[in-house]
Amino acid sequence: MTSQIFSVMCNRFQIRTNLHSICRELRAQSTFDFDIPEEVFPNTEAPVVAINREELREVRPMTFGMGKRDGSASGRTHVLNNTRIESRDKWPWKNSFEKYRCVVPMTSFRESSYWGETEGTELSFSAQDGGLLLAAGIFSFSKSADDNAVLAMSLLMRPALPFVMEHGHHRSPFFLQREGLDAWMQRGARGAEDSIEVLREFADDPPLTCQIDRHMAASWIKRKSANLKKRDLQLAEIDEIGPLGFR
Repeated sequence: MTSQIFSVMCNRFQIRTNLHSICRELRAQSTFDFDIPEEVFPNTEAPVVAINREELREVRPMTFGMGKRDGSASGRTHVLNNTRIESRDKWPWKNSFEKYRCVVPMTSFRESSYWGETEGTELSFSAQDGGLLLAAGIFSFSKSADDNAVLAMSLLMRPALPFVMEHGHHRSPFFLQREGLDAWMQRGARGAEDSIEVLREFADDPPLTCQIDRHMAASWIKRKSANLKKRDLQLAEIDEIGPLGFR
């Protein structure tokens, strides 16, 4: 059984720190001076860590969401904020998974809760120690009309961490242990299975806490049964292929 479980996943996360602190904590450099937003939404820039040409960690701004932005007055976009680990070998994620890997630091991430004691709310999940959460990501590279580099990233998503599943959501970002960051971000192309082995070795299940950010509008109840079905399908897939989304 390998059913498809599509839904809006992590479309909002928080970075309640500053560029200097991120660089110091992650032993990274930054040649870009940019403001870090406290709240990151699709189509906004976030600080992202990647390996540069000198084989050093570098923090640089990347747009949250890979894909096509048509530049029309309507502001229409066709972007993908999340990459299901199960879809790593499919278009349009395959090329980036093989060539362009990154790490996205955050202090919390936000999800809707559809079951449990917190059902009907939107929750922010953060590390119990208040530190950075380090999410695996991939990015795309293109050139703008004026020949500048345009970078956009997508968060790698896995079956929910147990704490997130208990609090009403079936997916969560794929967090990494600090000692695995360089192995994940290794510059250059490599086979997908090599990256899977890195994820297997360095997957992190950080102790989390959560807080209620807001109560959803009453219409959330109409979405509850569909999300319970997604939960049950996800739990069945975990039983089949394991908690990381791959064997």
